[in-house]
Amino acid sequence: MRLYYATVALGQLAAASRPGQCITRDVAIIGGGASGSHAAVWLRDHGYSIVLVEKNNRLGGHSHDYHDPETGLDINVGVQTWVDYQGSFAFPERMNVTIVPQARGPPNTEFYVNPKTGQLVPDWVPPDNAEVTAALQRFLDALMPYEHMVHPGYFNFPPPNQIPEDLLMPFKDFVKKYNCSAAIPRLWDSTASGVGDTMNVPTLYALQGSGYIMARTFLGQAASGVPSSGRVAELYEKVADFLGSDVLFETMVLTTTRTARGVTLRVKNPQGKTSCIEAKRLLLAIEPTSQNLSPFDLDKTERDVFGKFKFPTSYVGFLRHPSLQNGFSYAVRTTSPESYTYLDFPTAPVVGRLYYLSGTNALYRFIAVGTEKDTSNNIKKVISKHIKDMIEAGTLPPSNGTVEYAVFADHGHMHAHVTAKELRAGFIQKLYSLQGRKNTWYTGAAWSGQFSTVLWKFNEELLPRLIQGL
Repeated sequence: MRLYYATVALGQLAAASRPGQCITRDVAIIGGGASGSHAAVWLRDHGYSIVLVEKNNRLGGHSHDYHDPETGLDINVGVQTWVDYQGSFAFPERMNVTIVPQARGPPNTEFYVNPKTGQLVPDWVPPDNAEVTAALQRFLDALMPYEHMVHPGYFNFPPPNQIPEDLLMPFKDFVKKYNCSAAIPRLWDSTASGVGDTMNVPTLYALQGSGYIMARTFLGQAASGVPSSGRVAELYEKVADFLGSDVLFETMVLTTTRTARGVTLRVKNPQGKTSCIEAKRLLLAIEPTSQNLSPFDLDKTERDVFGKFKFPTSYVGFLRHPSLQNGFSYAVRTTSPESYTYLDFPTAPVVGRLYYLSGTNALYRFIAVGTEKDTSNNIKKVISKHIKDMIEAGTLPPSNGTVEYAVFADHGHMHAHVTAKELRAGFIQKLYSLQGRKNTWYTGAAWSGQFSTVLWKFNEELLPRLIQGL
């Protein structure tokens, strides 16, 4: 079905390339990840016409999977599961996706490795489960007074002079203040490592990268699940089927004109043909990097706001190496004194974790984080060196092989954040003042949190504002 709809969409785009013709819609959506796909369905369900422009040949963004030919298993690459947030499972249910608990294999034997040397970190021991549970509850209790300020978006974020210091202080200081360090290894190994320099960013951004969602998951206070197929991508394939020819796959925006009357986009299809789209509203569901925003004629006010963001980069995938054997996991830790009290963790670029995928033939999932300037090639070198160092240190058995990637996914810039100084200067208010400017609206993790279900709830608050006056 995916190829069919890509062909139909290209046909529509080609037809619209004739002189004097444009695709005309109420809303043009750029980006078909979790936010853009949900927004397209929501708008269609509420009676508005849309066109969804997606640069890839599929919807879902970071939700994709790999079919392992050796075992026949379909394995999620990026997003692993959904955690329910305020009834957000209604979206997959709307698309006739049945949600079931995620199947889990037997646990791996875990080793803790110094990423600088490949050696095992001497005497580093994780906190026991009772300590972790108690610390997670203290962590969640400390965050609860602020949830309405940050989830599902910053609609209720306080003015600069009223921002709680807890949200501005470095995350390490917050963890110390509330005596919850025993929770951090589990949070860091799951999602928090993606922030890049997790322990030193303002607490606001650490909790958006992990925080409420993961704490509730680990405490058993929030339901989590996947489609009954096991494939998170199933949802987005059904969205593509539903939207049909209103999705333009493998299409890039070249230029944009945004005015008080509406927006006009010039787009290019895979064959190099250009066409136009005219819409009353524009919804950008893309990471707000300078490169991504370059086709959208930003003015100085917009450039000044978006230019404050800093981004780590994120990479995930599956690999094999003869020295990586079934049943093991390798997480990185520092050797500083604070590492042993769970207050210090490696910073980007780093391979946060390598772990064996149960039921496969020595297939390992990797999670790596880069700096804003890192590229796929750089991170591949980091991964190769990490494995080589572990072999030379005796952490892994020797072999003559090299890394072979079954999947290498560059998820690009993520976890947009600014400094505490910028937050105190009113950054959130300046960011949200851009909503609706020049008939342009924004959705995605930079405006909300890093979890699909939170993004869907964010849309449910944003989109009623977008459609006012249509």
